[in-house]
Amino acid sequence: MVDRLAASGVDSIGLLGSTGSYAYLDRTERARAVAAGIEAVAGRVPVIVGVGALRTSWAVELARDAERAGASGLLLAPMSHIALTHGEAAAHYRAVVGATAQPLCIYNNPGTTGFTFSDALIADLSAVPGIAAIKMPLPAGRDYATELAQLRAMTPDAFAIGYSGDWGATASLLAGGAAWHSVVAGLLPEPALRLTRSAGGTPRRGGSD
Repeated sequence: MVDRLAASGVDSIGLLGSTGSYAYLDRTERARAVAAGIEAVAGRVPVIVGVGALRTSWAVELARDAERAGASGLLLAPMSHIALTHGEAAAHYRAVVGATAQPLCIYNNPGTTGFTFSDALIADLSAVPGIAAIKMPLPAGRDYATELAQLRAMTPDAFAIGYSGDWGATASLLAGGAAWHSVVAGLLPEPALRLTRSAGGTPRRGGSD
């Protein structure tokens, strides 16, 4: 699957995301998955690795493992058993991004983590060196333009705001989203690429996770 994605020309491939059940794999299993994926890619496209974990120290270790294996970037979801405060989430992200030289994408996925990022927290984290992007859920009412305008007014110009949720891909790209974090592209990369380019966007991630 990863070889096929790399050959199709996607801009990047995500390993150990939600559909890859990363939360249930131990450190050794994750390392094996990352090594296999990076070997299959063979340097053709960047690989982004999910490093979410219940403990900050575990997420730091996973981030360093991914960097050593050759990952080009990190994807971090705020996993927890007890609900995190925004201050705790901010400290978690600062610790993980500070552990490597890899750029980090915030994974805002309240449906699985139970944590919702406020605009203020996104703005705070976007100013942290190394935090380069955010993967957003589809907004209520599908009002991408308003949400993008609000977030861009609070974040640096280089901070990339993209969306997941394949059914919202076209609308989010037409509204100016910087990336489509796709799941369906893991199976159908060519049609996903055509859709993305037709909408005027750049396919940032082929979802093999």
